[in-house]
Amino acid sequence: RRVIEPRFTPVLVTVADMMTDIYQPVVGQSAVVDKQFLKLQQAIGKEIDYQEELLEVLGMMDTLFATFTKKRDTCLEENKSNGVTEIIETNTNY
Repeated sequence: RRVIEPRFTPVLVTVADMMTDIYQPVVGQSAVVDKQFLKLQQAIGKEIDYQEELLEVLGMMDTLFATFTKKRDTCLEENKSNGVTEIIETNTNY
């Protein structure tokens, strides 16, 4: 169950991979092992679905933020006085 928690995922994915390698010969022969692998498969499947939904929401939010972001036009003017160049930045918000 903890394999889907981000703080444990790197270690537990490695452990799950090792467990798969160790118990592969008895898959289909032991109801207990099969049940545990089904639980793992379901937990990972749920997490994948959750991550896909989060990515969709993130994409929607990016679109909204891009739409509502104020456009910034910068007008640079050079004002030379006493041989020093001064750059004046002017913001125009729409």
